[in-house]
Amino acid sequence: MSTDITPSQPEETPEQAGATTPDQPADTLDHTDHTEGTEGTTGTPEQPDTAPEQPDGSAEQPEADAPELAEPTAPRRDRKKLLRVVALAALLVVTGTATAVAVTLPDRTDVPGLATPNDGRYAFPALTLPPLPSGAAAPKDAKGRHAADLRALVLPVPKGAKGINSAENAGATPAASATASPSGSAGSTASPSASASASASASASPSGSASAATLPSVPGRWVPCDGEGALAKDTAAVGAMLTTNACRAAAAQTWTAKDGTLTEIRLLRFGSSAEAIEFRRSIALQNSSRHLESSKYDSMTNYPIGSGTLDVRVADAKAGGGDPTGRIAYFQVGDVVAIVELSNAKGVPLNAFRQVLALQSSLLQ
Repeated sequence: MSTDITPSQPEETPEQAGATTPDQPADTLDHTDHTEGTEGTTGTPEQPDTAPEQPDGSAEQPEADAPELAEPTAPRRDRKKLLRVVALAALLVVTGTATAVAVTLPDRTDVPGLATPNDGRYAFPALTLPPLPSGAAAPKDAKGRHAADLRALVLPVPKGAKGINSAENAGATPAASATASPSGSAGSTASPSASASASASASASPSGSASAATLPSVPGRWVPCDGEGALAKDTAAVGAMLTTNACRAAAAQTWTAKDGTLTEIRLLRFGSSAEAIEFRRSIALQNSSRHLESSKYDSMTNYPIGSGTLDVRVADAKAGGGDPTGRIAYFQVGDVVAIVELSNAKGVPLNAFRQVLALQSSLLQ
């Protein structure tokens, strides 16, 4: 009898059982793997691709349970920034205040970078008008008559200049000084006996010395009403003019600046404006003065004076820089004639001359 012998099929290995054919779909492969896994196959089951769902259905990251560290440090950082801003603002305020004080306290000319180059002008102290005697009126209300102390109407010595000390003449009056007496010096010098009697009466009178001590100091000094007092070179001719026009009193101021410029100021008081005008016209014709050998009219320059009439002469001699070695002005305000002379062998700067003229004329208005 014959039997059919069928060759035995080789057992599938786990690797072969898990093998798939290229044509098998993915869902069949998943089913086959699950089935074979349940039948005790030794293949390792695949791990799920996603984390197991939480009971609430949301997937939390592992970092979700980390403590929040940024919240406690944020206010501290804000406070530090605020303190820095406040400190910076305070520093700016202090620095600005200190800078303003450092700039405003000293004089402008003492601040580096702000100093004005010196153009020859002077630095005068504050100018003030002298008090008028009781019941007296200002010149504009008294037909040009100046009732104030003539010595108080001259300019003071500017800063840095060397002037003649007039403290000894501060309490004197024209009648108490032989050399400064207008009545005794209009035509001639006072006699020694008159000087002795005047000094004796002044020293013997306690009330006179007490009143002199209480008088305020004045910048000027008394000088005689003669040619010397009027800065004339021809003293005889100018002395005759003063006598003719009845000069009543004369005050003077003198200083020497650092650059060597000599400034001399004279104020001559007359009995009326008409007499002052006549004297100014006469003396302005003199082509020389105490420090100017020869001079000529300066008609090319405008000079700042408040009111009155003015004549200016400049020296014929010139310095190396082209400035004249001297300038002199004669101007009349009411019953007073002012003479302003500046001289320097190195040249007299125009700005300094204009400044002295302007300030002196302002005191006589």
